Order: sequence, then C-alpha cells, then structure tokens
Amino acid sequence: MLFFILTTIGKILTKDEERDRELMARIKTRDTSALSELYDNYNGLLFGLILSILKKREEAEDLLQEVFIKIWQNAEKFDLERGTVYTWVVTLTRNRSIDRLRSKVYKEQKKQSTSLDDEDVFHPLYSEESDPLENTILKERAKKVHQALDQISEKQKKVLQVAYFSGMSQSEISEEFDIPLGTVKTRMRDGMIKLKELLTKGIEL
Repeated sequence: MLFFILTTIGKILTKDEERDRELMARIKTRDTSALSELYDNYNGLLFGLILSILKKREEAEDLLQEVFIKIWQNAEKFDLERGTVYTWVVTLTRNRSIDRLRSKVYKEQKKQSTSLDDEDVFHPLYSEESDPLENTILKERAKKVHQALDQISEKQKKVLQVAYFSGMSQSEISEEFDIPLGTVKTRMRDGMIKLKELLTKGIEL
C-alpha cells in the first residue's frame, strides 16, 4: 500500500501508457533513442524520489544515471502485458535507492541517522530539472499529500516515513525504536487505510 502515495502523485505522468509501453518495447530491441525518450519523460520524477530518500543531490544524480542503466539492462524483465511502465520504473528506482541508503559506504558518509522524532521527511517528488509545468502539477499533488499526512496521527505518519524512506521492515522498526511489533503493524495499516481514503477523495486524477 505504500506505493499508493507515489501512484497518486505520479498518475499525471502516465497519461499515455501506450506510449511508454511502446518505448519499453523499443528499448528491448536496444533502441537507444527510446531510452532517451523514457529519460525525458521520467527523470524529473525519479530524481525527486531518489533525492527524497538519499537527501544528497550528488548521490541522487549519480544514482539516477545508474537507474537508467539498469532499465536498459533489465528491459527484458518488464512484462508488457502486466502492470505499468510507471510502476516498474518507480519500483526499480526505490529499490536501488534503498540499496544505496543501506550500503556500508553510504552509511559511513551519512552523519545523522533516521529518527522517529525527526522533522517531516516526506519531500515532494519534483526537482529543479523537471519541466516547469510538470513541477507545478507535482507541487500541487505533493501539497495535497502533505495535507493528507497531516490528518493522520503523528505516530502513524512517522512509522510510514521510516518504512518508506529508510526501507526498514516492520520488525526492524520495532527493534530500532523499541515499539511492540503489533503496534507497528497496526499504526502502518491504519495509517495507510486513512491515507488511501483521504487521497482518493482529495486528489482528482
């Protein structure tokens, strides 16, 4: 259910899923121009997602390039008959970001650890590199997501943030922050149910 937030914001970028599927089909045939087109369509959103997780622009820029290399290398793994290109590239991007965040080298570079008492870390998924119109739309979507997050309890909000942006499992959150596992599960479940309800009503797609 954590993908619901990203999906809600990102649907504005999937107006032409057939176009994206065609691009993926061309990438499978090793058409470099198709990869360039996919990059133009998604680099802004994916950069914003990576930056939201890593918090460092240089790291985010480096990983963005790595993500598109992976898309090129793993294009055969995308099933044109299942799912959307958007979901596939976002999943790949988030996984690579979490891997980088958890890597030993990056952990040594990172000076402050995630805390349930940190300030709000749900950053909007847009960047300076995005198209101005796209940024305007994404900023408005991000604002609505923030508003929805403000309507769930602080405890629910924090466990969701830690789980999403740090990639921590429920058991890891329980151990790290000394919260009963059952409580973590309840907070995450109730928080996501409430978010889904608020976003479904509050964001016109």
